[in-house]
Amino acid sequence: MMDAIQTVLTRYCAENARYKHLGFSSKDTAIVSQLGDVLRQLLPGYIFWDGNQPLLNNPPAAGCSRKILMDATFKTDYPGLIISRPGYWLHTFSDADKSVFWTALGAKDGGHQVIVVFPESHEFKRLNRHFLHPEPLDGLSVTLWTSGKKQHYKPRLS
Repeated sequence: MMDAIQTVLTRYCAENARYKHLGFSSKDTAIVSQLGDVLRQLLPGYIFWDGNQPLLNNPPAAGCSRKILMDATFKTDYPGLIISRPGYWLHTFSDADKSVFWTALGAKDGGHQVIVVFPESHEFKRLNRHFLHPEPLDGLSVTLWTSGKKQHYKPRLS
């Protein structure tokens, strides 16, 4: 699993990638846990929020507003952010607010990278609205979710 995830990160975490936020999902909750562990190993400088350990690394409180979660996720200056089991924070949100979160993951460009690891669900598929596109990872029970927007690369300024 680690090699497959490293390949994905090499491709989508390029400094000049415009839409670099990612999602990883699985129907198997044990694999969701493994994905979080692998990402923490591969990206040790990233902040890690885990819905199973909700006080670790000062994430927003459960029941916070959409604005607070969105600001903490996308506007706070992190080297990168991994959110495992975002349902902990999203469970009190309306469907519209949940959809805004997933849309931002697929449509927001620039800033630090945000990677979300979550159990696959019908709710997510209903709320996604095609901002994130699925790509099954060969040989794994894992789906990679990438931006539905066309990937353009920002030119590097020398």
